[in-house]
Amino acid sequence: TSTRSRRPSASSSTFSASAYGRRSSIIPETGKYSSFRTRSPSPSLSISSYRSKFAEKELPKANDDDDDNDYHPRSGSCLYKIICGEYLSSLKWQEGFFNRQHNRCYCNECYPMSFHDTYETGGSTYVIPRGWCRFGLHVDQVRAKIDKIWDEWIITYHGTSSIAAQSIVAHRQFLIPGDKCIDGSRIHIRPGHIKDKHEIYTSPTIAYSSHPCYCSIQKFRSKITNKLYNARIALQCRQKPGTFKVQSETIGAGHKKICPFIPNDQVEILTTTRAAIVSYGVLIQLTEAQSTDY
Repeated sequence: TSTRSRRPSASSSTFSASAYGRRSSIIPETGKYSSFRTRSPSPSLSISSYRSKFAEKELPKANDDDDDNDYHPRSGSCLYKIICGEYLSSLKWQEGFFNRQHNRCYCNECYPMSFHDTYETGGSTYVIPRGWCRFGLHVDQVRAKIDKIWDEWIITYHGTSSIAAQSIVAHRQFLIPGDKCIDGSRIHIRPGHIKDKHEIYTSPTIAYSSHPCYCSIQKFRSKITNKLYNARIALQCRQKPGTFKVQSETIGAGHKKICPFIPNDQVEILTTTRAAIVSYGVLIQLTEAQSTDY
């Protein structure tokens, strides 16, 4: 079964920065998602010129038989998607990584609150990454067909830094503490995490994977809006059932519910089987930085 949300009251000119329960994107007292408006673009670079730049690289939508495209009835080139693309371009990743047929935006404009919040896929609950924008990655279709990745593997999320994400995408392999990134730095167990645990952590909900314990925040100033944003990156993945362990949260949430759709005792997935996780999308979330964040 699927869960529906109420229609948003905000106008279509706003774009949401929501990500189920994340700080600065949800109002704890009311449970309502917050949103913010963008200023007019700077004279040096108009919205229309940026829209054209990204539209030139866009390809028609792919068939719905090879990933979760059928879960997204529409996804245009909204302002939020364009600014997320601007941030991704600033990272200077290789163009060859991306399959733009599978770009999807999950802001309130492109994916209204009246659309489903969850779907069942691979025998598990897939929680839509509301407030994020996905940039599709190329996946080995021969392997995908042989391993039945699109039919049987569950959808999970992996929050990380931009450098670690680039290494994962470039090498098509997830990193475990002790591994080296492409810049020569080593992956370390972050402060607050259990020591000597050399495993890969994912989650069935972006609300957990985007927690600061996993998902680093990077400052980014848009040339379009001339605003400063907090940028987060996560990878959207397919993960093979039977190769991982599901456990309770380890971020100290206690009785505070992390995600409306996944219980706290089922939000963390861990594995040591690298080949059992395939990333097929880079997810980006931008939230307007507050004066206290500068």
